Amino acid sequence: MLRMHALPGSLLRVLDAFRPCFTTPTFTTFATLPAGMVARPAQRTVCGMLSGAGLAGVWHHSRAHRFFATTRWYPDAVG
Repeated sequence: MLRMHALPGSLLRVLDAFRPCFTTPTFTTFATLPAGMVARPAQRTVCGMLSGAGLAGVWHHSRAHRFFATTRWYPDAVG
């Protein structure tokens, strides 16, 4: 399973710049998705990103899908 402290420092610094745009639980989900995408570049789906992050059997896939559909975050701030 992916651990935030196991990510390379360079990726953590990039992701940390987005921390103010999200709540703490939402940031965890946000940070997991690009990390999983980097780990599994051939399957760039939400489920593929969870699998790349090693969370496919730990988190239900709806957690990641819900991030895009209903979670409160600020796309303008992320942009």
